[in-house]
Amino acid sequence: MSIYRSKVSVFNYDSIPAGYYYNVMKSGSSIQRFWHEKRFQEIIDRIEDGLKVLDFGCGPGTFLSLLGGLRSNVTATGVDIGSKQIEFARELIHQQALNDRIQFSIIEEAFEELPFEDKSFDIIASIEVVEHIHPFFAHRILTEAKRVLKPKGKLLITTPNYRSHWPLIELLLNRLSPVKYHEQHISKFTPQSLVKFIESAGFEIKTINTIFVVAPFLTSLSFRLAELFHQSERKMEPLIGALLVVEAVPHIF
Repeated sequence: MSIYRSKVSVFNYDSIPAGYYYNVMKSGSSIQRFWHEKRFQEIIDRIEDGLKVLDFGCGPGTFLSLLGGLRSNVTATGVDIGSKQIEFARELIHQQALNDRIQFSIIEEAFEELPFEDKSFDIIASIEVVEHIHPFFAHRILTEAKRVLKPKGKLLITTPNYRSHWPLIELLLNRLSPVKYHEQHISKFTPQSLVKFIESAGFEIKTINTIFVVAPFLTSLSFRLAELFHQSERKMEPLIGALLVVEAVPHIF
C-alpha cells in the first residue's frame, strides 16, 4: 500500500514576476482590485498609528506601502523568501519616500529563527501566507511570531477558507490566471482547523471572521453595490466568506 507524502516545497516563488501582486491590485480586473484592496484594509483597520509592525511574507511590499501611507507614525519591517519581490518592495517604498520608516529583508525558506530580538513588535501580520507553507514550517513561523511579539501585541492572519466557495474560485483562477494557486497552496484551512493550529503555537484567538461571499464579483455592476455587500458580509454568521481573518494574542499559561 502506497503512503501519501505531502511535498514540503512545490513552487519556485522567484518564478513570479517582480511586483506581480502589486500590479494586479493597481491595474487588474475590478474583481482583483476590490479583493486586494479590501483584504489589506481589513488588516490596516486593526492597526493603530505609532506601532511597530512585522509583515511576514510581504511579497512586493503592497501591504506596507498602503499601511505606511495611511499610518504616518507606523514603523514596519517586511520579510519574504522571494528576492525579486523584496527588490521590488524596496524600490516601491523608496518611490513613496517611506524608506525611513519601512524596510525589507530576505529570509531563508527553511529558517530556524527570525532575525529579530524577543518582544520586538506590536503587530505581526501574515496575509495569505500560511496556506503556502508546510504545517511543520508554518508552526515554526507562529512560534517565532510569539517570541518576537510583545506580550500585549497582536497576530493578524488571513488565509483562504476551504469550507466556503474558495475551492471554486481557486479552480477558476487556475484556468484564467498566469499564476496557478493549486501549485502554491499546501495547507488548506477551515475556520476550525485554523483556530486549532494558531492555538497550538501558544496564541489565544480574540476574533475570527470572513470576508468575500459575493461582494467582489458585484464590482462589474457597481463598486458602490459591491461595497454595501462587503460591509454586510463582514458581519455574516456562520463563517461562509472565502477569506478567513483571525486576530490572536499571545496566551500566557
